[in-house]
Amino acid sequence: MKVMLTGASGFVGRNLFISLLTDPRVQKIVLPVREPRKLTKQWEQDGIRVSENKVEVIETAAPEWHGLGSQAVDVLIHSAGILFARAQKDFFDTNVKGTLNLLKQVKYDRAVVLSSQAASGPCQAGQNTKTENDVPEPITWYGRSKLEMERLVQEQLGDKNIICIRPPIILGARDTATLPLFKMVKGRVLFKPGLKPKYYSYIAVKDLVRAIEQVIWVSNPLKAFQQKVYFVASEEVITDETLIVTAAAAAKKRGVLLKIPQPLLKGIVKVVDAVPAWREAIPSLSSDRAQEIWPDRWVVSSHKFQQMFEWQAKCPLLETLKETHDWYVRNGDL
Repeated sequence: MKVMLTGASGFVGRNLFISLLTDPRVQKIVLPVREPRKLTKQWEQDGIRVSENKVEVIETAAPEWHGLGSQAVDVLIHSAGILFARAQKDFFDTNVKGTLNLLKQVKYDRAVVLSSQAASGPCQAGQNTKTENDVPEPITWYGRSKLEMERLVQEQLGDKNIICIRPPIILGARDTATLPLFKMVKGRVLFKPGLKPKYYSYIAVKDLVRAIEQVIWVSNPLKAFQQKVYFVASEEVITDETLIVTAAAAAKKRGVLLKIPQPLLKGIVKVVDAVPAWREAIPSLSSDRAQEIWPDRWVVSSHKFQQMFEWQAKCPLLETLKETHDWYVRNGDL
């Protein structure tokens, strides 16, 4: 099998590449990336030796993906995308236009596209869990770009074998987003946004990789599935306090939890957003992305995916965070 994987230098793509590389069923992996040097540096970091016979690196990037028009593969896995940007147009250029251009240029038998829980938005008042049947209500530019991507893929490429996957918070080794969390838990004070608990679905990156692989190896054509968009998450629902305390336990630390009132945190967000250097250093606290902090419940059900693809999340939270912490330590980040 020949596989094309975008986003191979990103968190999910990096883990997925390692799994594909060791799979004897995969004869060739094509990696379109913006920075090949970054990719080779990561391989050195992970102790990976790559054969030119099995891996082909193409220097290109969204939204145009120049040089991919002649590519033909069995499977296309699109995990590249933009998480943080200063303008809505940047999100739509990469996540919407870039995805459509890729799916229209490359020839493939089936494709898996990584979307996000953000496309659906948080639970609404009185709602415990969101499913794929609920009306999407994204609250950020990122979420709106992912929802528009899903819509246009179905509208323009509905006859193709394409499945979109919506993971929630993704945790695991090779992540960079949770580094601030582990730096915080090294101290004596553990800061939690808001006075009330906030509830979240999550998925370990190992489980997400298995979910993607389950789709590419399923025997049925993907267009045979009536559902084209799926949530993929652990059945365990966690709180923000659980995440912080478990991260501390994974690092063998113990601090005092300090809850920050949301009005104070909103003031901090305004200050960060007003200073370009701070906004660049803490992109998750931009006025747009910070919208995801305020809701009290981001919980989804992945029962449909479990039934359709015979998949189950297996990785416990503590084990996942321990692997994440240990990876940071090995790489000198902590």
